[in-house]
Amino acid sequence: METIKRRIDQILAFCCILLCGLLTVVVTWQVVARYVLNSPGAQSEELAKIMFVWLTLFSAALLFGEKGHMNIGILCDALPTRWNLSLQILTSVLILIFCFAILVVGGWDAVGRTMRQTNAAIPYLSTGQIYLALPICGVFSSFYCVYNIVTDFRRLAGAILGERPQQGG
Repeated sequence: METIKRRIDQILAFCCILLCGLLTVVVTWQVVARYVLNSPGAQSEELAKIMFVWLTLFSAALLFGEKGHMNIGILCDALPTRWNLSLQILTSVLILIFCFAILVVGGWDAVGRTMRQTNAAIPYLSTGQIYLALPICGVFSSFYCVYNIVTDFRRLAGAILGERPQQGG
């Protein structure tokens, strides 16, 4: 599972780097077109918005993989290791439910409902294609949640077994 996680990390990191680079190029072109050529393009502005949303969602998924998402750790840090890990597992389960229900299922529903709607500024791009970022991000985030649950459960089992006095003779 660790190998799969590293591979997904690499894929998401590459996508984030690529999107950030392309976003920089598109926004730079938008500024040049607006202030130098006096001809702002609606397509580049819309494309920048779309790429920003995709970049944000992919970055959020990658952040889940690093357990870097926002949390308030004051309660967890004050608890013993067993309770801390148990609380982390519970939190990951709740996030998994959200990711799957809202991002994957809800996102896929949004994609299906809007696949035939065309974008006003970029007519060759459907709204459903733009919304594909939701279920894709949801799948990646769900994987990371499952990975974190398994990892924390193993650590919890190790903590529980490590606390028992050894028997034998």
